[in-house]
Amino acid sequence: NIGSDFSLPLVDSLKNSGTGNNYGIELTFEKLLARNYYLLSTLSIYESNFKGSDKIKRNTAFNSNYSFNLLGGYTYKINKTTNFTADLRIRYAGGRRYIPIDLNSSIATGEEILLTDNAYSPQYGPYFRADLKIGMVINRKKITHEWAIDFQNITNRENIFFQSFDKMTGTLKNTNQLGLLILPTYRLLF
Repeated sequence: NIGSDFSLPLVDSLKNSGTGNNYGIELTFEKLLARNYYLLSTLSIYESNFKGSDKIKRNTAFNSNYSFNLLGGYTYKINKTTNFTADLRIRYAGGRRYIPIDLNSSIATGEEILLTDNAYSPQYGPYFRADLKIGMVINRKKITHEWAIDFQNITNRENIFFQSFDKMTGTLKNTNQLGLLILPTYRLLF
């Protein structure tokens, strides 16, 4: 489960006495670029669990159970050297697994207390994100210019990243992933 929260804790004296299982199915549909557009779609349905040294079977932190991705793009030729491009990327997946917080014990001690016996059983709501990128590409003999605007998370969806105990208010606080992010870009290829 290490790495599921994008950090690597310093852990000493680990014992390798557990087992893990990962299994599932993935379906992929791909239409290569032709007639000015492309499509790629994947669907994964899976289970990821483990038994630690306590011999109790639990979900891993990575067991979101399903993931669906759709990518597509279109290129419109304006003239011999210039193309307009549009690309869409959509992801829908099961929510992240987490270790729940014991709110009453956390309030009593003033520190976050985790319910480790219930580790990775609960799951945040489903993850959804859609990105749209539009741009212009100009091809010259020895150089290509590309201008684009990338609208990441165009629906401004507030996907939960993690939950924590707020000592000041004595409540649980959700920290969300990035909302709408607009990235203008220019690339020079030679």
